[in-house]
Amino acid sequence: MSAARSGVETGFGMALRLHRAGCWAQALAVYDRLLGDPRLPSAQAAQAYANRGAALRRLGRADEAVSSCIEALVRCPDMAEAYANLGAILQEADHPLAAIDACRRAIALAPGLYTPYLAMAHAGQDCGDHRGALALLRRAAALAPAMPSVRYNLAEALLQHGLFAEGWQAYEARWQARELALTKPACTNPEWVGQDIAGKTLLVVEEQGFGDTLHFIRLIPLVKARGARRIVLQCRAPLVRLLAGMEGVDAVTAALPDPNAYDLWVPLLSLMQRLAVPPDRIPAAVPYLTPPPDAVRHWTGALPETEDLRVGLVWAGDPRLGHAAASRTDARRSVALAQLAPLLTVPGVSWVSLQKGPAAAQLDGPALFDPMSGVTDFADTAAIVRQLDLVIGVDTALVHLAGALGVPVWVLSRFSGCWRWLLDRDDSPWYPTLRLFRQQRPGDWAPVVARVREELLRAARLPRHHRGPA
Repeated sequence: MSAARSGVETGFGMALRLHRAGCWAQALAVYDRLLGDPRLPSAQAAQAYANRGAALRRLGRADEAVSSCIEALVRCPDMAEAYANLGAILQEADHPLAAIDACRRAIALAPGLYTPYLAMAHAGQDCGDHRGALALLRRAAALAPAMPSVRYNLAEALLQHGLFAEGWQAYEARWQARELALTKPACTNPEWVGQDIAGKTLLVVEEQGFGDTLHFIRLIPLVKARGARRIVLQCRAPLVRLLAGMEGVDAVTAALPDPNAYDLWVPLLSLMQRLAVPPDRIPAAVPYLTPPPDAVRHWTGALPETEDLRVGLVWAGDPRLGHAAASRTDARRSVALAQLAPLLTVPGVSWVSLQKGPAAAQLDGPALFDPMSGVTDFADTAAIVRQLDLVIGVDTALVHLAGALGVPVWVLSRFSGCWRWLLDRDDSPWYPTLRLFRQQRPGDWAPVVARVREELLRAARLPRHHRGPA
């Protein structure tokens, strides 16, 4: 082999290693350098363009990613990987029908390739074909049973269909799924996988978003009932004061404790699998959280006095700008405050903003009372929410907080929907006070807002003593 050819092969191998390690920017730089080398063989140039498209997709540069995949197909019209990459890029760019077409072409060229089934399943979900998406994900899992991202995506689809036993087992792949970028806690003691815990101290470690913690903390009493002597909960500081009062929790810490302080540990979202909770046995009694007395004292009387229906509003989540997949999800679930303007004109409603983060800057004028500048943690927020008749919000931690407190909550849910809200229902087995208002078309919030306004008009007309769970 010539020195020039050897140098190209070495560079291509380096790019692939960086690519497989998820070092997208570094891999992109090597692909660009290779593609500028006239000695690069045509077949490898096509592969480099296809891989470059995949790296650009991971970096959130969709237009460039599409162009790179098209360059690959110009050089090699029958390259299934380029069609599969193109399908994934188009799906994430909200072009599901074009994505499905690209994925079908990839499958026709290479039926044993799992990636087009994965992208086609996501595009199907975007079109509302959840049954078809589940079948595609099962096919992807059959082709690549050890691939964590496939197992994780299959898990979410199974859970959305209420197939908990299989779904929670598959969900254990989340730690290795690259798109989540999760790091499994560095606990040196043995993990609890269902063995006898009588007389032992169990460390429960939170994971993922605040909403996930508020959602699944309900399982702690079930674990304690297994005979654990003590349960120590590790969570982030904004949750410590609120969760310290949770039934079954003996201690709360913001940092991982010393290994001598516990015998076994478990990730919070593994409890559904370890406890084998079926859909019809979800612990849904509320409230399972209450604000601590000091927070209640501090916030009592802080909201304006009114005889109107007092409603809290949250319209946006965390944009997660450094995490492309999470940022896309947030863009789909969040709305601009201006889109909710029809709600703010409903007579007989006193509005309270529950919005934190960059979206709070959208507040303009006196339509909403905003107490959030004085909020230091979720205990403060809980004390405010407990004074409300109703919370209306997009799918964020605040709706989980309201549900856990037993406060009526209406959720504006994006078309593709979060798996935890299941399918084809406007209530939830997780929270008896929660109602779902689902999008009927992707990105179209106006009909959702109109339905919420109609229900809000009805609720505002009720006498105060008739205002129960909405």
